[in-house]
Amino acid sequence: MTRRLLATLAFGLTLAAGFALGSIGRSPAESQAQATDTDIPTLPPTAAIFVAVNAQDTAEAERHLYPAPQTALQIAESLDLSDAQRAQLRQMQHDTDVEIAVLGRRLATEERRLTRAFAENNIEATKVDALTARISALDGRIRALRLRSHLAARDALTPNQLLRFADLRGYEPAPHNERDDDPLR
Repeated sequence: MTRRLLATLAFGLTLAAGFALGSIGRSPAESQAQATDTDIPTLPPTAAIFVAVNAQDTAEAERHLYPAPQTALQIAESLDLSDAQRAQLRQMQHDTDVEIAVLGRRLATEERRLTRAFAENNIEATKVDALTARISALDGRIRALRLRSHLAARDALTPNQLLRFADLRGYEPAPHNERDDDPLR
């Protein structure tokens, strides 16, 4: 979490430096007159947005037999998924993508606010704390949403399909877990 926050802050500072270099020679009053927080451009609702996947989360979830809907769909033939399962997984993936796009737009807006605050020399510790807290909260919601899709995908598959998934991906199912004696549940 700390590394992610530092990486986000470093990215913001890099962008801020670029914007600051572009505004050398302008007074802070001129910069503020040109843009305010309400002027922060937003992406149209139909614009594609890319929100990076935490590969470690995906790998750990899948290693423990919680496939992502998209992964299960990619190997649907090998898993012998029914048409109903395919439709269910496609809907899960679609719903997840839509929610992530909405949150991703909000995340991008907060990142731009942070960048703009540095560029306009309108920043202090409390503002950094507030903006990075909002960024972190949105990032956490996106991460939770993706991981919940792994839970739902697992529930859509049969125990035999999960064993086949493990075999195809080279994973060993856990011998037991706390919930019961079934290694798949």
